[in-house]
Amino acid sequence: MAMMMRVSVIQSHVGTASRSLRSLSSSSRDEKWPLTHPCRRSLRNLQEHLRRDELLVTAPSKMSPTSSSVEVAEPTQRELRIIALHSSIPFVGFGIMDNGILILAGEAIDTTVGITLGISTMCAAAIGNIISDICGVAFGTIIEDTIARFSQSIEKMSGGKVKLPPFPKLSHEQRNLRSVRLSNQLGCAIGLTIGCIIGMFPLLFFDDEKKANDSVKECDVTK
Repeated sequence: MAMMMRVSVIQSHVGTASRSLRSLSSSSRDEKWPLTHPCRRSLRNLQEHLRRDELLVTAPSKMSPTSSSVEVAEPTQRELRIIALHSSIPFVGFGIMDNGILILAGEAIDTTVGITLGISTMCAAAIGNIISDICGVAFGTIIEDTIARFSQSIEKMSGGKVKLPPFPKLSHEQRNLRSVRLSNQLGCAIGLTIGCIIGMFPLLFFDDEKKANDSVKECDVTK
């Protein structure tokens, strides 16, 4: 009887021990392989916080200079005049070459090919304009380099009395200002106008009276 009681007590202890081991193994398995990370929520909050900081840092760089809160200093009137002067000088040479070639080419086409093909004077002038524009694009850099060397030679001959002022040191934001762009365009327009007026010099060597008499004779022959 006592023996049976001891066996039953041992069996009960073994059952209790097996149940406790089973519970410990299941708990250790849950701790070792969790379905969700215990710090998942805090990590997600930290990620959102870092993302907001990154957007705040990169946002000003994506904004345009006009919409930024930092005000750009306007150049002085003297700097704007210097910008217009530097922009006008190359276009003086371009205007001389453009208008001179237009007149010479138009006159040559009008007196040779124009008579053969029977094209009008305006058509000959348009063809001459095409030729002058092509020459202007092809020799634009050469004109700028020649004018730069010419200004340096003038400075040396005058002993520094006649000197082209240096171009103002402007930042990228200042170059995009409306006043700077307008000064640049105004200088280009003034230089081109002066160059085109000078480029009309081939008209001094044309004999308009002879051309008019020749046209009258041709009209009489056709009649």
